[in-house]
Amino acid sequence: MGSPSQLFTLIVVDPLSYGDGVVTIRRLRASDIDADLAAKDEEQIRWLWEPGQRETWDAMTLEEQRSHALRTLQQTHDAFGPGPKWCFGVDTAAVAYVAYVDCDLANPHVPLGDANISYSAHPASRGLGYVSRAVRLILRFLLDQTAAPRAHILVDAENIASLRVARSVGASVVDERRNDAGRSMVRHVIQLPRGPSSTGNLGT
Repeated sequence: MGSPSQLFTLIVVDPLSYGDGVVTIRRLRASDIDADLAAKDEEQIRWLWEPGQRETWDAMTLEEQRSHALRTLQQTHDAFGPGPKWCFGVDTAAVAYVAYVDCDLANPHVPLGDANISYSAHPASRGLGYVSRAVRLILRFLLDQTAAPRAHILVDAENIASLRVARSVGASVVDERRNDAGRSMVRHVIQLPRGPSSTGNLGT
């Protein structure tokens, strides 16, 4: 059996963006830098950063932080397409990059070939429903661009806002267990329907 990247590589991703009339998910770009830096607040750090990441970040100067974030954005932009992970910025008609969402077919915490979905809302856009819309769009992306049979959403049991998003997109709780850092994580699963009218069944 090949590696995850060999099993799930896509040569062409088309379209490069998905929209629902309120939000659009699209490839990240270097011009997202200011919004990206503003999003790195206590809420994001608490729920999304791995142990040790904050210490490394805090040890940088402001210029080093900006350079690091810009480099990461550019690398993510350049890597879009081949997979097995796709990262999206979320735009509204009025504001660019109000949230982030990604899907990963080679995440070590889910069965190989299933998708893991992660997301975060930027500070000024929390509680407005943008992330739930973006997750529904990334489910459409998975149906269109991959053969993944299921999508997983792993959420810290204390992260009420993210738990609310998982429920709102129709994900079912399947188990709860502690991760390597000792935090209780709730696993949600969404079955990805396959068929002519499959997208009409998402998020119900």
